[in-house]
Amino acid sequence: MKIISIINQKGGVGKTTTAINLSAQLAKTYKKKVLVIDLDPQANLTIVLSGGQFEFNSTIANVFDTPKTHSLIKSIIPAKTGESGVIENLFFCPSDIHLSKVIEQSLTKFQREQILLKQLEPLKNDFDIVILDCPPNMSLTSVNAMVASSFFLIPIDGGSFSLNGLADLLDALEEVKENEELNYAVFRNEYALSNRLINNYIDSELADIDGTYLKTKIRRSEAIGQASVTTQPLLSYQKTSNAINDYKDLAKEVLELINV
Repeated sequence: MKIISIINQKGGVGKTTTAINLSAQLAKTYKKKVLVIDLDPQANLTIVLSGGQFEFNSTIANVFDTPKTHSLIKSIIPAKTGESGVIENLFFCPSDIHLSKVIEQSLTKFQREQILLKQLEPLKNDFDIVILDCPPNMSLTSVNAMVASSFFLIPIDGGSFSLNGLADLLDALEEVKENEELNYAVFRNEYALSNRLINNYIDSELADIDGTYLKTKIRRSEAIGQASVTTQPLLSYQKTSNAINDYKDLAKEVLELINV
């Protein structure tokens, strides 16, 4: 089982849409059994992969709050869309707004940084890939994701400040992983070919990073946002979108890097 964190301290770069659409491609196109864990109290991924559901018997907040009585496996449910039902091979653990308060109260717990890692251990033979959708900050959930993950996927959007915080993020990853090899890949999200000045700048800045700079670029598409509004992955919402091929290529590159 390979554990991937989709992470960036900058908000709005497309972590959640990447988690949704990458996991859908891995599950449907590449037939991998995938678990997605929503670690963001905003729960946007949860709304999409639940087909618009808002209430759950158990969420990741319960797992962090009382891990001994609320194991992760009890919170895992099949992913579905509002119209086409269950998404084969795709499962997720929902989040909700209570996660913020739970994380604050967990700061004094013993081995608090390893809660998620310990909860994932019993599932190592149940899934091929686990994807962690991280919040845009260095909260306890992000640290738990860093500790648990063996690979980090970092989206960079097309804005002029898209590289802000990348160096700090990599420093934080190095600190958490300590003597372990840091495996990460950066890719361009919300890519617009017409933004040549910004594209050239970002490309030149990323050319010398120690991690992998992926060939795949996720093109800007209104269909991506529309799919989320209708609580569907893009693969279910608009099969003719150019971005579907981009996510398919992204999944292929990731699979090659993590050797699954």
